[in-house]
Amino acid sequence: MPALGDYLGALLAEVTNARLLADLETARIAQLYASHPLLQHMPVPRFRLPTVTLDLPVAVESFDQTPAPSPPAQLRDLRAKVDGIVATELSQRGLHVIPSRQKALTLGVNDLFDKLQTAGALSASDVTTAADDAVSLVVDAIKMSSTDRAPVDPVVESSLRRQVGTEFIKLQPASPKVQVVVNATQLKDATPPRALTRIQLTISEEGVEWTQTNPADTSSRTLLQE
Repeated sequence: MPALGDYLGALLAEVTNARLLADLETARIAQLYASHPLLQHMPVPRFRLPTVTLDLPVAVESFDQTPAPSPPAQLRDLRAKVDGIVATELSQRGLHVIPSRQKALTLGVNDLFDKLQTAGALSASDVTTAADDAVSLVVDAIKMSSTDRAPVDPVVESSLRRQVGTEFIKLQPASPKVQVVVNATQLKDATPPRALTRIQLTISEEGVEWTQTNPADTSSRTLLQE
């Protein structure tokens, strides 16, 4: 049985391929128009798919809602990455943490990761809270290391939250898989009929085109919306 995300993704890919085939046919016809003495003065026909609406009957076969806990190796790697992010940020900003605060910071972050290890599977809220707590410990250590206990520069705190948050989000388990029945024969045999679910999916077409800002530099080619 396919996963619901795989099924919808395959349908979206097929619609995109339909547009590709239509454009290839348009290119072929454009060449014919260009070579014809009369047609070359006429506009080349081209079809678009501005809106495609799909009405999809499916039946949910199973729902995996048991996320796996983060493995110890993943937590160890994340712990090392947090240390690296903090060390790099302090070096680049010309900041320092005095030994006593560094010791407290290390103990605090270690305790945070010990709790993550014993928590088992983590939710999105758990991951976000852990990332915020880690950054708060770092910001507090920087503040307490300054002679005037001045607030930490918001730019520094924002940079730490962005980098640390990016790494912590990797702890969040993948979304549960919803396995569905999509085969017409199997759907006919589904009982009771109310077990069927209808998904109405409307797709709006948006094209992209290649743009090269520097004609001499192919690395400057980017895809932009039409």
